[in-house]
Amino acid sequence: MKCKNCQDILRTDFSYCPSCGAKVVERRLTFKGLFNDIVERIFNLENNVFKTIGHMTLWPERVINSYVDGTRRKYLNPLNYLTLSIALSGVLFYFMKKFALDNMDFDVFGMGVNQEGQAKLMEAIMEYSSFIFILYIPIIALAGILSFNKREYNIPEYIVAATYSLSHFSVLTFPVSLLVILVIPESYMSFSLFYLFLMVAYFLFTLIRIHKYSFGMTIVRIFLFCILFFIGYMALSIAMPFLLILTGDLTLQDLLPPKA
Repeated sequence: MKCKNCQDILRTDFSYCPSCGAKVVERRLTFKGLFNDIVERIFNLENNVFKTIGHMTLWPERVINSYVDGTRRKYLNPLNYLTLSIALSGVLFYFMKKFALDNMDFDVFGMGVNQEGQAKLMEAIMEYSSFIFILYIPIIALAGILSFNKREYNIPEYIVAATYSLSHFSVLTFPVSLLVILVIPESYMSFSLFYLFLMVAYFLFTLIRIHKYSFGMTIVRIFLFCILFFIGYMALSIAMPFLLILTGDLTLQDLLPPKA
């Protein structure tokens, strides 16, 4: 008998291939088998989804330092975690577009913004949500390496830390975000400002746990990180509407305030 994954020769009593570790599957796929396979891949301890979520919530340095130091099977890897968070973001945007977009109040600060234009901007952003989500990773990584780096991480290692942090925050806040979209969609933009504050706070929590400085130095580095992240965030926020204009998804008129 041969392994269907690596073509290595297997004994008939093998349940797993000793060469590639794949499970030996001899029977045809059934609904029960499909369900069991999904449950095994997503929810069992071997996949470490729940361990990754739990440890990223309380001890993010364990997950990030383990991966950076070479332990790659103890937790969900950053790419898989990013994929999970993007999938959940896709679910959020689906419900937002389906049930909430027409009811959202974009004039959070009472400045008389163009509600139709902002709704169109939000719809365009949803189309490119995965790309925009990924763009936050280098912003977080650069802000981190320039403010917190006692362990002397390099850029790729900071990208790993940023990917884990951003993905985890997205996964962790998914239930609350979905609830706001379905129950009080008119308050979603106000909630998103609070969401941004919590996101930065979680990034700082992660960096403080990884790079242990004295209290005074920690305060200085928190201040520096916030400035650097804010610069990157504002640059992305300003660039996105103009990029959407260039792609034809938005017009300049959409960004102008409504006529009195």
